[in-house]
Amino acid sequence: MIRFAGCRIEPLNSEACHAVLEWVAGKAEPAHEGDKFKWMLAHCHDGVTWGRWDGSSRSWVLSSKPFPDLCPHITTSNLLEIRLFGPEKETLIWRTGKGFSGRCLIEEPSGRCLIDEPLQDKDLPCRPDDETRILLGERLLDGPKDGFTRVGTAGGAQQAVPWECTESDFTNKRWPLRLKVRHYFEHVKDTGAVRVAASRLVKVCWDKEVG
Repeated sequence: MIRFAGCRIEPLNSEACHAVLEWVAGKAEPAHEGDKFKWMLAHCHDGVTWGRWDGSSRSWVLSSKPFPDLCPHITTSNLLEIRLFGPEKETLIWRTGKGFSGRCLIEEPSGRCLIDEPLQDKDLPCRPDDETRILLGERLLDGPKDGFTRVGTAGGAQQAVPWECTESDFTNKRWPLRLKVRHYFEHVKDTGAVRVAASRLVKVCWDKEVG
């Protein structure tokens, strides 16, 4: 286990990675506390698939179901990287030359600036910092279906986002969807520099809900 300011990171071995993938596919019980996650983002050889956690059925709902022509079905043969995330934690799994590796990053508000130095000042340069990224989509193309909406751009780029959008959300060609990312930092003792040690996805939201 590794600790940085505001978080701890627990590695996942190959067996744990496959257990998570089985869980996403609905073939196994949760490998982690399911309700800690709300969203899923998978990059595959043949496209991008979003997912959302359905608390009532306690299962993952994937964009590949309502939009199979756009979003690939996630398999161990086509998956490159997958992130399951929510306000408190993120599980990241990625393909390696020998299979899959992974890690679970868990929020720790009382984190540390250095491994051996308690974090006492909230204004230290190694405190976590959030970034808001604009998600692709300036127009509604299809849906919503099963909690997903197919959105796109004038240039033809498309994706099926895990949100129920309406035409009014894209008034005046606005890009309303956002992805919140949190960065964690470490202080390099030898040089005194502060650098990004780890990053995770936090939530999908509207442009007015990024806080």
